[in-house]
Amino acid sequence: MAFVQSVPCVDLPIPCLAQRANAQVSAPNLVGAYESQATGYGLGGCTILAVAAAGAQRARQRGAQRQQRPRLALRAVAVAEKVAEKVVPLTGCTLQAALKMRCDTSGAGYSIYWANENGKLVVAGCYITEARKAELKSKGIETSFADESEAYALDASADGPIATVYKSKQPLMIPDVASSNMKRKDLAAKYGIGQICFIPMESGVLEFGTSDGSATATWEKMPECPLIPKAALRQGFENLGASYAMFWAREGDSFKVVADYVTEARRKALKVSRDDDETFCSKSRGVSIDANGNGPIATAAKTGEVVKVTDTAVMKRAALAKEFGIKRIHFFPTEAGVLEFGIPENTFLTGSTLAASLKMRCDTSGAGYAMYWMETDGKLVVAGDYVTPARAAALADMGKTTSFAEASKEYTLDPTGDGPVATVIKTGEPLYIQDVATCDTMKRGRLAVDWGIQSICLVPVPGGVMEYGTSDESSTADWTCMEDARQAIMPKAELETAFNSGATHAIFWWRKGDEFVVGASFVVPERVRALKAARGDDKTYTSESALLKIPADSVGPVATAARSGKEITLEDPAKDSNFKRASLATEFNIKSCHFVPCKDGVLEYGTGS
Repeated sequence: MAFVQSVPCVDLPIPCLAQRANAQVSAPNLVGAYESQATGYGLGGCTILAVAAAGAQRARQRGAQRQQRPRLALRAVAVAEKVAEKVVPLTGCTLQAALKMRCDTSGAGYSIYWANENGKLVVAGCYITEARKAELKSKGIETSFADESEAYALDASADGPIATVYKSKQPLMIPDVASSNMKRKDLAAKYGIGQICFIPMESGVLEFGTSDGSATATWEKMPECPLIPKAALRQGFENLGASYAMFWAREGDSFKVVADYVTEARRKALKVSRDDDETFCSKSRGVSIDANGNGPIATAAKTGEVVKVTDTAVMKRAALAKEFGIKRIHFFPTEAGVLEFGIPENTFLTGSTLAASLKMRCDTSGAGYAMYWMETDGKLVVAGDYVTPARAAALADMGKTTSFAEASKEYTLDPTGDGPVATVIKTGEPLYIQDVATCDTMKRGRLAVDWGIQSICLVPVPGGVMEYGTSDESSTADWTCMEDARQAIMPKAELETAFNSGATHAIFWWRKGDEFVVGASFVVPERVRALKAARGDDKTYTSESALLKIPADSVGPVATAARSGKEITLEDPAKDSNFKRASLATEFNIKSCHFVPCKDGVLEYGTGS
């Protein structure tokens, strides 16, 4: 298969299929040049492809009754879901991509994202173009206007331009900073900043501006920039392991790249392997795509549907894809063009990132097991698994010394087949099986029934598929639809960042009513053993944190990160007066803590010694 088309999809919970079987699927509707005016991929809605067993509702049956159920094939059901009116934070690569691509499309020399942190608008992220950096360096200047703006905390209720845009949700342009009453006017003069635009973006304000010299554009009015779908960026960077994103805009009868972003890790890796500064994006900028052709970019634009390339050999840029090791590419259509992001070869979940992803998915979903199917050498094999203590105890009570996940390691699957795992690999979409006994295409179907597996959910992750499921006894949850199975999604990129930086634990906080509670946690095994040896008990910082509830209106780092959409870092949590768990940080010698807002809550990670 050269490429597959699907309705647009992001990694969000999906409604019960029985309730949405007749939902209409429509192409994304993107209106206007500003984030606040967008519907579809922005803050409005999206559509999702789900795969489920026919007849979604079931009565819970066990024992011999399971053998009496008719066997039904899986069917694909396109369902449309209106995204809740909920702001999703921008962090990590998603934020950096949005900032850089705004500069690319507007001609600005810098961009800043301002977030509301307990009534103060503070810098949550910034970007300076390479051309602007070079210009500053030629003048002997080592810092920038964006860098120095990080020292400012602006009153969110004031009447300055940032506060005004934050409150009104309307864009604003300062055509001549020198004649304005902006608080940073003198700082802007120091760096030769001439024009500044402010627009609402997600839960904060995006600022971008020009300067004297040739490194930036000169605006006669606020530039009309294409809207970059943030949900698609999040899906690519946070959950699928994308290493780049680029935006194709139509110019006459052709599409050309007008904005791009490559992750810092990918840039460094390419620099080492190639000994130059070229990337797949930089080489793609020299390519022109026929808008009337039948390639994936033109197809996405014409149909208004997402196109996913599973065989880059059929693309016009096949040689480039091979040169840079790009394995899979997704194309998201918008009103102004097509967003592309791609996943390179040899991108996998490993180590603590994998272990945490498996355990925390069970924690949030109520699954009894989770396993990671990795695609290698043309086959899908189990490269990691986790069984909950409750499920393990239930199996022991039955006299079983192993598990379904362990037994599945004996299987190798064909990624081009029609089974559930292969289907997720090919489509890049989540798949839900309400009752394993009804699935005719699952190679391990009889094995699953023998192990008492009831429902299974499979989702695409970097390098393969995560499978997790429930059983026919009380140690697991009782799912009735995919939404039950996907209540919260851990951002894989943030977990990888955490453990690559030396984190020893991770905690996921999700909001329940007016409080945040621990929904999932993970501690690296070495830390568990060290604490056990030193303390003589099984307590950890995460186990004790799970006993606490955090008011959603409090000023601590969890609630603040959730409200502001900004990552909060405590270098010495034991001495922070706003940190409710300071005594726990002291007891378990926690030296640093990061609180990263994500789609479904707040991911906390830290280092203990």
